Amino acid sequence: MFKLINNTKIAYFIFGLTFLTCSLVSCSKFLNVESESALSGNNFFKTPDDFEKYMGGIYNQFRTYTMSTAMFFVATGDYRSAPYIGVTNRADRDYLMTLPNNDLLSTLQDRTWSSMFTPITDWSSFFKIIASCNILIDNLNKEDGELNEQQIKQYKGEAVFMRNLCYFFMARLYGNIPYYTDAYHTAPLVRENMVSVLNKCIKDMSSATNDLPWTYVDPSKVGVRAMRGSALDLLMHMNMWCATFDQANAEKYWNATDSLGKVLLNDNQGAYELLPYNDFRAIFLGGSKEGLFEIEQDVNKGETFTLKATYADDLMHAPYKNNAESFGRIDSKFMETWFPKGQADLRANGPDPWFQNIYSDNFSFMVLKYIDVAVLSQGAYGTPNDNQIVFRLPDAILLRAEALDHLGNEAEAIKMLNLVRDRAGAADYHDGETAGWNLSDAIFNERCKELVGEGYYYYDLVRTKRILDSKFCAHPISAEAFSQGAWTWPISKNALTNSPGMTLNTYWQ
Repeated sequence: MFKLINNTKIAYFIFGLTFLTCSLVSCSKFLNVESESALSGNNFFKTPDDFEKYMGGIYNQFRTYTMSTAMFFVATGDYRSAPYIGVTNRADRDYLMTLPNNDLLSTLQDRTWSSMFTPITDWSSFFKIIASCNILIDNLNKEDGELNEQQIKQYKGEAVFMRNLCYFFMARLYGNIPYYTDAYHTAPLVRENMVSVLNKCIKDMSSATNDLPWTYVDPSKVGVRAMRGSALDLLMHMNMWCATFDQANAEKYWNATDSLGKVLLNDNQGAYELLPYNDFRAIFLGGSKEGLFEIEQDVNKGETFTLKATYADDLMHAPYKNNAESFGRIDSKFMETWFPKGQADLRANGPDPWFQNIYSDNFSFMVLKYIDVAVLSQGAYGTPNDNQIVFRLPDAILLRAEALDHLGNEAEAIKMLNLVRDRAGAADYHDGETAGWNLSDAIFNERCKELVGEGYYYYDLVRTKRILDSKFCAHPISAEAFSQGAWTWPISKNALTNSPGMTLNTYWQ
């Protein structure tokens, strides 16, 4: 339950507990704090090391919520309204039927894995991260000599990025949301129009983006600490989301996305590039030049995600796991749409493909995109040793292609689309390649193929309004239901604790 922080001591005590948790689960990337009392006063920020610890704790808060507390990326971005079919003889996997059917109320009922879904309805975890970011920024603004100017700018840039990432995730989950940036916020929370909030986030993020480095000299920080590419991709996403829900100003957002993408791709000083397809395992193991922001795990350091938070768990079987069949599969009709039979594509039919039995109508189907055999050999409860991708370069390339297509620059949009296709060994785009599908559809389908299992599919359906169309969505919702908020998640009644006048998402009531 989210308690509004009303004094400094409580704020630091809560954050101290975050570090204690980090210590208990062996978060080796971030320095441990011996006790909560070390963070319980106004004078905590005494040395540069204190700022580093605090920033590390913010990343750990985000990691703990999304990859331990909740089945976050899989439930919100991969399975919902998606073409997944689950086994019928496993009550503990029935979310593979309820989430694809957009039946959130059944998903949240008291059942085997409901504890992994109910935290998604409670935005308190995001607001705790935001509160930590606000406190750090407040102390950076008061900093008087412990840090140099470059350090202040970088920490502030990282905190601003994490704050706005949380607001963006909440907007996609709940629609209208509260917004504040002051430290130790005490006033009751009021939900604000989503587009208004995101425009504030765009302004906030724009002011801090150039203070972030393109990459890091220390390879252990690459991808898992905010970089300039992380910020640019986040800005592109926020602009494209606004373009859907603020159609009167859509062209402004598309132009912004195009400009941001151009900077990201052309001015990154060699920090980012598409890796060759045969290096794709390096992409998902993390820290590659293709990763823009990701959440780290490393089984060799005892740092693993909760098994159910990973996409691969339901979609693999022997010899990588003990179960004879996968617990779920992707509807073969959609697989044939994404990867037409007979067409070259290394992801579908290369020597090291992302799928096994790709067009199967049974549970011999398997996703191999994230396998790491050494880890999976542990058996039924093994998990791939891959980072959770949040932002990756092909995402930014295809977002720019989408914006360019909207702006009428078809040639440049096709060029962007073909960058991703060429890497996958697929044929370049040409008019009429699929009857009844235009360039916009081809870009959407490329996102389905390239970003499968990375938490994008549902949000792309909503953002492009394809969630209304059965041609693209296995379980579409009606325009009326969409307008009533069927695309959102329910909001926990805990949100009313300190803000009793707030209205929750009425569709789910």
